[in-house]
Amino acid sequence: MLSSLSSTMSTVFFIGTVPGPDAAFHPPISSDNGIVRAQPIDEVQTDSMNTPLKRMNRDEAENVAVSAFAFITSDEERMGRFLAVSGLRPDTIRSAASEPGFFAGILDYVASDEPLLMALAKELDTKPEHIMAAHWALSPSEFE
Repeated sequence: MLSSLSSTMSTVFFIGTVPGPDAAFHPPISSDNGIVRAQPIDEVQTDSMNTPLKRMNRDEAENVAVSAFAFITSDEERMGRFLAVSGLRPDTIRSAASEPGFFAGILDYVASDEPLLMALAKELDTKPEHIMAAHWALSPSEFE
């Protein structure tokens, strides 16, 4: 009686077998003969997932920051927002630029605004990860 009830419930509620934990991490792949198999997750990962970011030196990072600042200042709306967020004024930028944390501050600002980060990466014809590597080089985490 229970097996009859079980099969009826399976039919009515479309209950199938629950895939094991391996199935969740192994997306199907097809072979030449049409047989579908699971591919191990380590074969699914792309090279970029396995490639660590290259450590950027301070000079390279400052060049990225200068490019970011030029990008920000090239558009009045972007510049206005930068001034509002940073608390700088047009007449204080020159003195602020001579401070040691200025470049880090620019990249902190860019890193905090994803659309700006993506637009800058597109403008510089680079990956956002490259800009973030510059950010990390100038503002290393206290947890590294």
